[in-house]
Amino acid sequence: MMDEKDQVFEVHKLRDDEGWHLFRKIVGSNVESSNFQPTAKEIVERCIGLPVAIASVGKAMKGKTQQFEWDDALTELKKPSPDGIAAAVYNPIELNYINLKEEELKQTFILCSLLSRNSSIDDLLKCGMGLDLFQKVNTIEETRAKVLRLVSHLKSSSLLVDGESSLHFEMHDQIQEVAFYIAFRDRGGLALVDEAARRKLKDKKSLEKLKWLSLPNGDIELPANEFQCPQLTFFYLSNRAQSLQFPSEFFKKADGLHVLCLTKVDFKSMPLPIPLIPTNLHSLLLDRCAFKVEGLRAIMGNLENLEVLSLAGCDIEELPRETEKLSKLKLLDVSDCPKLRVIPRQVLASLSRSLEELKMGNSFNQWDVEEGNARLDELAVLHKLTALEVRIPNFRPILFPENLRRFKILLGEVVMWYPWDGSFESSKRMKLKLQGASIKSDDSVKKLLKKTEELCLQGLNGVENLVCELDDEGFQHLKSLLVEFAPDIRCIFNPAGRLLPSHVFPILEVLTLGNLEDMEKICHGLTGAGPFKVLRKITVYGCDQLKNLFSFSMARELRLQEITVANCNNIEEIIDDVEEQGNGNDIVEESEGCKLGGSLRSLTLENLPKLISFFNSDNCSGISLFNDKFLLPNLEELQLSQINVDMIWIASYRVEYLTKLIIRGCQNLKYLFSSTMARSLVKLGRLEISECKMMIKVLSKENEEEKGNLIFPELKFLQLRQLQNLVSFYFGDSTIEFSSLNKLIVSGCPKLKGFAVMSTNTDVAAGIQPFFNEQVCLHFICFLSFKLWELSNFP
Repeated sequence: MMDEKDQVFEVHKLRDDEGWHLFRKIVGSNVESSNFQPTAKEIVERCIGLPVAIASVGKAMKGKTQQFEWDDALTELKKPSPDGIAAAVYNPIELNYINLKEEELKQTFILCSLLSRNSSIDDLLKCGMGLDLFQKVNTIEETRAKVLRLVSHLKSSSLLVDGESSLHFEMHDQIQEVAFYIAFRDRGGLALVDEAARRKLKDKKSLEKLKWLSLPNGDIELPANEFQCPQLTFFYLSNRAQSLQFPSEFFKKADGLHVLCLTKVDFKSMPLPIPLIPTNLHSLLLDRCAFKVEGLRAIMGNLENLEVLSLAGCDIEELPRETEKLSKLKLLDVSDCPKLRVIPRQVLASLSRSLEELKMGNSFNQWDVEEGNARLDELAVLHKLTALEVRIPNFRPILFPENLRRFKILLGEVVMWYPWDGSFESSKRMKLKLQGASIKSDDSVKKLLKKTEELCLQGLNGVENLVCELDDEGFQHLKSLLVEFAPDIRCIFNPAGRLLPSHVFPILEVLTLGNLEDMEKICHGLTGAGPFKVLRKITVYGCDQLKNLFSFSMARELRLQEITVANCNNIEEIIDDVEEQGNGNDIVEESEGCKLGGSLRSLTLENLPKLISFFNSDNCSGISLFNDKFLLPNLEELQLSQINVDMIWIASYRVEYLTKLIIRGCQNLKYLFSSTMARSLVKLGRLEISECKMMIKVLSKENEEEKGNLIFPELKFLQLRQLQNLVSFYFGDSTIEFSSLNKLIVSGCPKLKGFAVMSTNTDVAAGIQPFFNEQVCLHFICFLSFKLWELSNFP
């Protein structure tokens, strides 16, 4: 988040009271009044203020109620640590490791430490399967469930943390340092991350007991002959060195090798072919490697025991026919291989007795195209398949395996730029572009729709009522729905059918509606939240027949956290107060109890030329975008672009939790907010105003009797851009104090005379007032930029 990459901030150790507070928060407040409190405090002192050590030992001691347990823990923390690792780091982490009750947890923890940073659950599953790490499981689905549970337990124990998503994980550097030591001591595991590890690799005795070897950085010169590690079962290398050369007989004597993971290795640039692979492999991962298909072909036919083959991200153009000889293969991953155009016919079908997972996302899509290439009907014979990721360019009747538990299916020429929703990791996803084809008669696809958790529908022709016509059970498992380019859609749900509103979309969290040119209502005739009772995010764009999003009776029950509305030419208000059961005034009086008002955190309104008000009632329309008839007390982010209102809010409106405010292209605004409202912006951290040609001032003095300073305590970033008529940020006599502002950018404001101008100042026109006068307090400004300035007007 810092502007300068070379800035370094020292993070100090915790004070004694802070360390104790953290420990007490983890183990529970009852430790404060327990008999073992003195022992607990001595344990915390042994951690010398290191948060990672305190958290680790805290998780180990959570739930311990016997004095002897605390005494034993203190004894462990007093033991000397290995050379090179501080006792305050090593002992708490090892204590946490020792307290892991399951052997599988300990082995999983060690394996996680040997994988690369930000590894995925899939990486762990593929390697763990090959090592036979997970016991009492019969299928990959059962194995995946166990892996998720083990990783979750390690995260809750503070031995792992989330990576880029909850399906990824990372390990703190200091925890990983301890894990490396334990791996070598107890498991024969070695990670080449420093010179000490390299020395062990050269030691003959160390090599003889080596079982797991990880080269996460790949910056090593491999020996020219075979590798003398008779007990080696796991070899992992992530290549970063462009000059890496892999000897062809490197693994000649590694007959016990079960897992081989080589990442980012360019075999094409090497004079020798792919090294001779041990025939006893259970998992072979060659992700993001480059090689010729001949080299891959040479090793495929000899891997009779292979259960996992991963070629994700490779540049291969053809999957070797020899793949059909892998009679025990359970998982095949050729995802993210955009050059893959050939899979010989019947290769996939030949794996029907064993294959449980097939991952081909963003990869092969040449189904039924050429003679001798793979056919879609081969998928139907994969009876054991429970997970499928596939891209099929043309919508057609398809018989998918009935046992699918997890799937990512792109059917038709789906617009690829639209991503899967990142707010949750769905295991059942479909994107369909029908191109005029009918989905109503395709039973296989409709069966999957009933299971789907995340659904994207494009080009849906001939469907007017989405729910009634596509799933008569009401999409019971759907969490996220996008409907786009469906010219016949009139509504998403009409309760006139046999389905009750409460039975439709029971767990839907995210709804996106785009370019539905004839949609007049999202829902017809609802008097409550109906099918949207758990909806938290809605995005609507390009729906020109919509005049509003919700009636007030719906809004009253909604708990939305995020609303985005863009490019809808006829929207006049977001919430309409017209109700069949009463008049607008009756409903306005009830608005204080509206759940939507209290739940909304983010609001984006963009290019809505007819928008009058957020909530348009008879006695307040046309005054301002927001009025005191509908309050948003917890709003945190607001973005308005090309909204033609004269005022955004009335003078007394309060948004005390607003942290981010962006205003663009609102041409009728003459000022942004009054001084009274400005005093409520105590949490505002970012303010951007641009392309508002009528704006003269940002902050307006409300009355002549106004007194007291105007303080923006949290504002760090302020940008004023392309404001042709802006004369000043503030007109008035108060002092403006920016106690946190460190970045101010002004560009394209040719009439700007000063940052703050007193209303009685007669020297402004002459241009002799300094830009920053005694009214403006800038405490921490460190970046100041003025651009495109007419120098003749610069005071």
